[in-house]
Amino acid sequence: MVLWTSSILLREAFFQGYFTNIEPLRIGAGREAPLGSLTDLAVLRINYKGNTIPVIPGSSLKGNFRTAATMILKSMGFKACSGLAKETCMDTVVVDASSGKKLGDEIELHLRIGDSSKAMETFFENTCLLCKIFGAPSYASKVIFYDAYPLGENNEILPFSFSTRTGIAIDRKTGAVFGHALYVVEFVEPGANFKFSIMCKNLPNYALGLIATILNMLNSGELKIGGFKTRGFGAVRIEKLSVKFRDYPRSDKAVLKQLEDRDREVTLENLARLENGWLVAEDNNAWTILRKLEDSWYAYAKS
Repeated sequence: MVLWTSSILLREAFFQGYFTNIEPLRIGAGREAPLGSLTDLAVLRINYKGNTIPVIPGSSLKGNFRTAATMILKSMGFKACSGLAKETCMDTVVVDASSGKKLGDEIELHLRIGDSSKAMETFFENTCLLCKIFGAPSYASKVIFYDAYPLGENNEILPFSFSTRTGIAIDRKTGAVFGHALYVVEFVEPGANFKFSIMCKNLPNYALGLIATILNMLNSGELKIGGFKTRGFGAVRIEKLSVKFRDYPRSDKAVLKQLEDRDREVTLENLARLENGWLVAEDNNAWTILRKLEDSWYAYAKS
């Protein structure tokens, strides 16, 4: 069985829909307010067809998902590196105790002599699931998070509005108000719809189930997006969810096959329709598929 971490295309999967913020949403533009801004902490914006609109960067979503995945894996007793610079499995896993050789050096050696299959096998056997899914130095992520914008099905700009709130900084040592430390934070008011798209390549069913688990955490409010989460910001729900999958070689069966021995087949019979080679589902059927993928993840976690 071909390793799913390899560059051979085995599967494509998409999760798409809208994040509707049910609390104020703030994705910050940085510590320095943009020129002309009337607030200290401005919302990140882009120019779209001559209009200024807010954006949820794919990098922010990836950070949210990896952080949540780290929490889930550690709660279940799995090894999970932080993913930060110099803290990935490539930097911390020692493959030769006598020499102290790190995993990254071992893989680089295999690549230097042209043995890419051995390099991939070594990576697969020694890295945590997070590195396999979200990437590591010299290894691309199997998940791509696209920027999310308030755009409709035809890329028309959907309604949104900005507002501000004045806050007071607290001295962490004393717990008292920090002298004269007022700030104005900008946010997107509740009710905006941000179209999102997440593309996965080669993820086995249990790894897709981990992504599905995090989507459910977002939809339930257990996981939030953006800043000021402890101050009542960042909760979203997911609207108009759609999913689509395509395995290679292609099949007319409504099933997601195993991609490794520890994986298990997931049937999508009566849930997904075949459309141009893709298994496609929306709304209630899409949520049912997410639950089936979650079951695959928990079965893997318990095994």
